[in-house]
Amino acid sequence: MRKLTYRDIRVACPLGWDVFDADGTLLLRRGYVVETEKQMRGLVERGLYVADDYPDVAGEPAAPPQTSFDPFWLWDDIQSKLVRILRDVESQEFVEERIGGLALLVCVLADKDPDAALGAILLKDIERYAYTHVLHVAVMAAILAKKLGWGDGDRRDLVCVALSMNVAMIPLQTELTKQHAPLSEEQRRAVAAHPAQGAELLRRAGVGNERWLQAVALHHCRQRLAADSLVRPDAAAIAELVRTLDVFCAKISARAYRQALLPPVAARDLFIRERAQDSPFLGLLIKEVGLYMPGTFLKLSNGDLALSVRRGASVDTPRAVALSRGDGAPYLEAVKRDTARPEFTVTSVIPREQVRHRLNLSRFWGYAS
Repeated sequence: MRKLTYRDIRVACPLGWDVFDADGTLLLRRGYVVETEKQMRGLVERGLYVADDYPDVAGEPAAPPQTSFDPFWLWDDIQSKLVRILRDVESQEFVEERIGGLALLVCVLADKDPDAALGAILLKDIERYAYTHVLHVAVMAAILAKKLGWGDGDRRDLVCVALSMNVAMIPLQTELTKQHAPLSEEQRRAVAAHPAQGAELLRRAGVGNERWLQAVALHHCRQRLAADSLVRPDAAAIAELVRTLDVFCAKISARAYRQALLPPVAARDLFIRERAQDSPFLGLLIKEVGLYMPGTFLKLSNGDLALSVRRGASVDTPRAVALSRGDGAPYLEAVKRDTARPEFTVTSVIPREQVRHRLNLSRFWGYAS
């Protein structure tokens, strides 16, 4: 195998070969189009390989593009590409490769700054909920799968399932987010049928990965997992992790008929709902997001209104930036606060709709001056 460099990939040009990870797992098929320099940078930094009998694409090695990583820009880039793929998936070419490429970018986002990725779940716009929700699930899936020690190929398939799980119900899901009335019987049947319909739709669109298709078909049903499936995940384990995150992410997102639940409340509700089933992923989820998931607004013991930006040494001591003082006067610049210190402990959680501050996410997470 030969490792690809920046000189081997051209933006907006189809790949000339199948591309693998270091373990030999197929990541991108020949013909996949890398659409931006940032996408190219993320893919090359992750490590891409081709069979060593393929000729070089270009002559002299090129320097990496001189662009800085910004997780919130990457989030928007992934979402815009996802919308283009999913809104009419049967008319797309290279669907498996294109979703697989987005899965790689999700993993880059989750690996390079998981706290910023979690913050984006709570703070980025959710106007196109049907598309944004699956990105929420995919990001959290990438983070948890890394903690579980799943290999690159397993993580990629998991994220592909998360991104594509609702492909057969996007119009209905968009309708339901605006609906105040309970689901009609016809809508209930459509929701129940969408996993199997989604798997079939993906198959017709050219997805041939059977584990991916099977997990999409199973993702709404509680799965009984084999003893070693948390180490070597099968379709059932992937579906069960996606199902758990699907429920959690739905709870922390607003609807027309209810406000979003705060992450600790959503985690508690999920724990109560799932504890009798002994969910294998719930404890890890709660540990990873903490009581004050990045993106949560906090009231501190000194009176500050603050925003959680990074998880701390324990689940209840996030690192935060203070936005305003106790008297409501805003800070000219966001001030760092370590809530592990007695004078800055968290006293309460503030719902987002009560916060009127303009939010510069790139600056809060240290990506802009």
